[in-house]
Amino acid sequence: MAPLDWMDAKAVQEGAETELREAPPELCEGLNEPQRQAVTHGEGPLLILAGAGSGKTRVITRRIAWLLATGRAKPWEVLAITFTNKAAGEMRERVLALTDVKGIWISTFHAMCARILRREIEVLGGWTRDFSIYDTYDRNQLLKRLIKDAGYDPQRFRAASVGAWISDGKNRARTHEGSGPAEAQGLDDEVFRVVRDKYLAAMREANALDFDDLLLLALRIFDEHPGVRDNYAQRFRYVLVDEYQDTNRVQYLLTRHLAGWHGNLAVCGDPDQSIYAWRGADVRNILDFEEDFGKATVIKLEQNYRSVGNILKGAQAVIRHNVGRKEKDLWSEREDGPLLTVLECGDENDEAAEISLQVQALREQGVNLDGIAVFYRVNFMQRALERAFRLSQIPYQIVGGIEFYQRREIRDLIAYLQLIANPRDDVACRRVINVPARGIGERSLERLNDWAAAHGVPLRDAAASAEARATIRGRARASLEAFAQLMEELGDLRDAPAAEALDRVILATDYGGWLKNLGEPELEMREENVEELRTHASTYDRASPDGRLRGFLQDVALVSDVDAYDEGTERVALMTLHAAKGLEFPVVFVAGLEEQLLPHPLALDSDDPDAGLEEERRLMYVGMTRAQERLFLTHARTRLHFGETSYRTPSRFLDEIPAELLDGMESTPEDAEDVFGAFENPEGVDEVREGDRVYHEHFGRGRVEKLQGSGLNARATVAFDGLGSKVLLLQYARLQVLDP
Repeated sequence: MAPLDWMDAKAVQEGAETELREAPPELCEGLNEPQRQAVTHGEGPLLILAGAGSGKTRVITRRIAWLLATGRAKPWEVLAITFTNKAAGEMRERVLALTDVKGIWISTFHAMCARILRREIEVLGGWTRDFSIYDTYDRNQLLKRLIKDAGYDPQRFRAASVGAWISDGKNRARTHEGSGPAEAQGLDDEVFRVVRDKYLAAMREANALDFDDLLLLALRIFDEHPGVRDNYAQRFRYVLVDEYQDTNRVQYLLTRHLAGWHGNLAVCGDPDQSIYAWRGADVRNILDFEEDFGKATVIKLEQNYRSVGNILKGAQAVIRHNVGRKEKDLWSEREDGPLLTVLECGDENDEAAEISLQVQALREQGVNLDGIAVFYRVNFMQRALERAFRLSQIPYQIVGGIEFYQRREIRDLIAYLQLIANPRDDVACRRVINVPARGIGERSLERLNDWAAAHGVPLRDAAASAEARATIRGRARASLEAFAQLMEELGDLRDAPAAEALDRVILATDYGGWLKNLGEPELEMREENVEELRTHASTYDRASPDGRLRGFLQDVALVSDVDAYDEGTERVALMTLHAAKGLEFPVVFVAGLEEQLLPHPLALDSDDPDAGLEEERRLMYVGMTRAQERLFLTHARTRLHFGETSYRTPSRFLDEIPAELLDGMESTPEDAEDVFGAFENPEGVDEVREGDRVYHEHFGRGRVEKLQGSGLNARATVAFDGLGSKVLLLQYARLQVLDP
């Protein structure tokens, strides 16, 4: 095997003999004592139990800088792994600011494995270094075709369900043989296995990997080729893994391999924030760290720098009901701040309207919209919130909704680039073979596919074959020849910079002209998206000149939902609690705090309901600890879901928060229409009565129609002249009572 071109074997061998130096004192400036201990830890395994908001990113980046500054490691001997591209990018920027050196591997698990596989995958046979990376959409498109071709009912056996089952098996590092869904028996089990086997074969034929394969095949190389593994394990003298509580079985095994030579493994995480069991994460990885890695040093980061005291106390009170955890006593030097606001609402529409009303009030107080987030347990809750925000004309963004890279025009152009880089990619070929429209219909495509399958060649090669085209009639035959000629002309772009390849594709296909001919009302938006893709490609080329087209495609494929979150815009962020992990906001709303939502019934009905409940409680804890200044907790007494209205019970997690930390309704009014109770004018606010003429600095003059609630919930419904009725919180509305 050829030596690794980025590895100086002599330097690695002599690394232990390097003379140690004193680190610049500024590397430890501003650190508390536990943080300093973690940063300056020497050799051996290290477990950093980092509570929410305790500055763990600062610790990890300072530790990397300290290792370099003291001469313990060269830049290429450090590997730092985290879970999102966003977090990796932030970590990379901080390290660069501290050390001004390059060459450190700072990436996600998936990006790290993709980088390794680009060099090593050919030792497995069947794949080349030009492999495509399929995202969930690509995977499901392939599975839909395989389910249909196998003669199974695509309505009964949905691609997403089959794909999730296959993914679950891979995440748990099970062998393909004998791994089936526990709930599948008989025919169903057979269908899953048949489709899975066809999927695995099709992926190999297409020279493609899905997200799970990136991890699993890297692990397979390490298992089966110890020489390759040892090259990496010897190179990385220090391995750091952030968010270790979120690692699954495959990631755990990869970590063991990479840290197995020097034993200098530092992991950072919080068992109280392990919320991804549904995708294979195993909280036992961090709970059992000392047992797995010998005499480990354990350091607890317990000072919280993010949240005011009452938020922290409330979150701690909730999480202490869990048994499977490592005790930490988070504390803060910040003031207690306001109480946690609990808002009981009539139904999901009232809840959404109430949240929008509170957001308007916060805006009037000077809170920026990009400092406000609304979290929810399940996506169906998003609909009512969006409607209320649109009616209130409050700008918002969905984090984890339709991503930029899921838009049609972007997927089209990326598919062209994938097919250039990997001619065996049949999913990409199917997408673009008739884009722009060339008159190649489904029937012609199926004939071409049948010929390709019979001759064991990719679709792109079939299109280039005169023998294959002879089976096609009419205009489609000439169109296939033109498509094959186009791809041949673009073939020299495989090693080109990303922006050059993209511009050539747009020009050669006249993609912009085709968009105009579609005559769609979204034309301007689609053209802007194409321009944004060109900008991204140019930016990538400047930042990673050696990456070129293959590197750009890999970068695009590994974008996650959270990476799409735009922090720089004046919009409220709407997202699931899972997507909120790793973010923070001055003001947070956690909506839908009801039994059957949070905790979710699927968790309570699982094989281990106690473990399911504890994960749901961790999810609540994560949501609460994203808040810096204000935390609102909302629930509804009725909710419409799947066409049925049901009465709801407040979440048990609300009962776990001490009453003295809560500000909100203490009892449920009998009258469902009067959900906010009897009116009482809040202290420090000019007294108003129903029928009063009032003035508002933004809406102008109006008449008070209705008064409800007390304290923070005191509100007035005001009919403004020419603007209609609006509900205002009296605490913030600053209404002036006019003379009759």
